[in-house]
Amino acid sequence: MTRRLPSTALLCALALLSLGPGCKRKDTVKVEIFDDAPPPALTEALGALAPPWPAPERVVLSDGLLVHWLREEATPAVHLRLVFPTGDLKPALQGAPALIAARSVALELEALAARLAIRVEFTPRAGRHEIAVHGVDAELPAVLAGLGDIFSAPGLDGPLARARKQLASELRPPDAEALALGTLTARLLGTAPGAEFITAGAVQEAPETALRDAWEALTDPRSALLVVHAGDPLAGHEDALGDLAARWRQRVKLIAAGEPSAEALVRLRQGPRPAPPPNRHLKQAPLAPLERVDPPAKNRSLLVLGRSLALPTVRDRSLARLVQRHLQAELDIRLSITGTVGLFTIHVPLGAAGRGKPAADPLEEVEAAEVPADPAEADPLSRRLRRELTVIRDYLRERPLAQDLHGAAQLWLGARMVAASVGGEDWTALWSEALDISTADGEIVAALARDAETMLAATPDEAAAFITRWLDLEKSEPGWAWVAVGSEADLKGIIAAHSKGIQFEPPPE
Repeated sequence: MTRRLPSTALLCALALLSLGPGCKRKDTVKVEIFDDAPPPALTEALGALAPPWPAPERVVLSDGLLVHWLREEATPAVHLRLVFPTGDLKPALQGAPALIAARSVALELEALAARLAIRVEFTPRAGRHEIAVHGVDAELPAVLAGLGDIFSAPGLDGPLARARKQLASELRPPDAEALALGTLTARLLGTAPGAEFITAGAVQEAPETALRDAWEALTDPRSALLVVHAGDPLAGHEDALGDLAARWRQRVKLIAAGEPSAEALVRLRQGPRPAPPPNRHLKQAPLAPLERVDPPAKNRSLLVLGRSLALPTVRDRSLARLVQRHLQAELDIRLSITGTVGLFTIHVPLGAAGRGKPAADPLEEVEAAEVPADPAEADPLSRRLRRELTVIRDYLRERPLAQDLHGAAQLWLGARMVAASVGGEDWTALWSEALDISTADGEIVAALARDAETMLAATPDEAAAFITRWLDLEKSEPGWAWVAVGSEADLKGIIAAHSKGIQFEPPPE
């Protein structure tokens, strides 16, 4: 059974920061301050569970680079985050070439650590790669100059070769979970399975021309975003930003000429849109076929059920996250959200109920002694899975209690702020998360505060209605797919039993 006990966490409250007025700016750079959707009033709870940042400054440099400047007066640290969208790259440049190109930029920044006392983090994310640089406030001009050195360097072969070698040594074959998630994501969003996980073989086999083209396209300033969290206003670094723009040139060979977008979310979500969700159910017609994937060596068998979610509003997105956090107290459930699209998955390990093992309880012993009419019923793994799915279905139908929802919201929101605090009060990490749950740039500054507000205000009736509409394994809207990872011999009984849809225990007589 996949139920597990809820965890507890100590929630830390963050003090509201006193933010002084910005300095007068020069006329050389046109800076826009946007706050189209002002954040809600920060109550005592929201002050602890949402970042208290002010409206950022935003500017598009002469080379097309979009800069979001988050000012925290008198902070001793500085954080920069380079965001490189991958959605509008050509298919041949997706996957391994883009990963190698982004990693090469991170390695070049790490080479500056010896003299600048900075720390570099590289994070591949859905639809983009991110590189974060953490240092002291006094090093900001030097870091900006270092970026100019990297993006104006004439030779790419050395950095790309080093990135390829490092990635090839780090990447491990995808496990059962990665295979299942990659296959499910491809089915639900219409993407290529290989784009969801990248192997060491793909890294080693990527053509040199593809690597150079991926670097040129990925790092074109017209599609990139630079987020800065510093103590100074943007006006204090206009000269350094101007020099960066002069040296970080546009890649005219691979990016169409034209005016760069001033909207971060337009840059991040360019390219093909997700495919419409499959019109499939798990229990009623039209049925989603249970797909089997060969397992990696020495890996457990696994069943993953997943569906896409339409989340057009702030309330929808926050409610989805709250429901997932509530259900996660008992089930292994994951949720990822990008803009208005969510992917929800339920993970059921199968290895513990290994094929051919003795019955684990007296009921199974009685069933094993009987001769089932259906050969699939003779498979102990199939019977155990049916019971497990019944437990999951029944739990999903339990009406959540108000205190459970409030506890889940406090736990999730507090953990998010604690993680940011432990990470050095890096507002750029939270800004990246706010990008994912926003549909327009004007929402970004208020996104996490509204997320906290909506979660804390959610009622049991709202949560129950959301679960019934989207997550009930028998009655929800279509949009499901499911994948079993395991050998054909081990999963033969499961495939046979579930060929006509998901199976549950019959109700008691």
